[in-house]
Amino acid sequence: MSISLFAKAAGSVVARAIAEGPATAVPPSFDNGASLYLFNLFIMTATTFLGAMMVGKQANRIWTQRFWDHPLDPVTLYRAVTLFAGVGITLRCGAEAMFLWGWNPADVVTSARVSMAKRWIDPIAVGCGLMWMAIVVLGEPGIEHQLRKSPLPVDMWSRWPVLVRALAVIILSFVAALAAVCLR
Repeated sequence: MSISLFAKAAGSVVARAIAEGPATAVPPSFDNGASLYLFNLFIMTATTFLGAMMVGKQANRIWTQRFWDHPLDPVTLYRAVTLFAGVGITLRCGAEAMFLWGWNPADVVTSARVSMAKRWIDPIAVGCGLMWMAIVVLGEPGIEHQLRKSPLPVDMWSRWPVLVRALAVIILSFVAALAAVCLR
């Protein structure tokens, strides 16, 4: 089904609008603002990769702990919340990054296909966000009860080195976005 939808993109309204519109290096919604385009390209790319890292980490934790975690345990709800939030932001930012990276008024078919794919991915991302919010609302009383118990061992300082990878992703995403915008 989706293949036929993407095949129709060549003659779609989107393809015609891109072909008939101004041939700018950035999508018209940026009003030729290369710095705004660069910022969006950078943020959407970095967040896609960071979200994917979070999804991978949480999916791995859910899988490895599947025999020990009860479905209604606070830790299970925490992992589900984190997983759905990660999937939602990864899909949403990934769709936007795909659109921004795929923008090319000289290749209207590809631009139209990417735009159409974005429109299909966005509702799925929002659905994941709604699942995240629903789990938070439903699990909040139990999670808050557990978090109020003392002493609650919170050791954030030992996890700071993990953020080095995230910082590397952010720097690489900025360099890639800068190169893409400067070389267009």
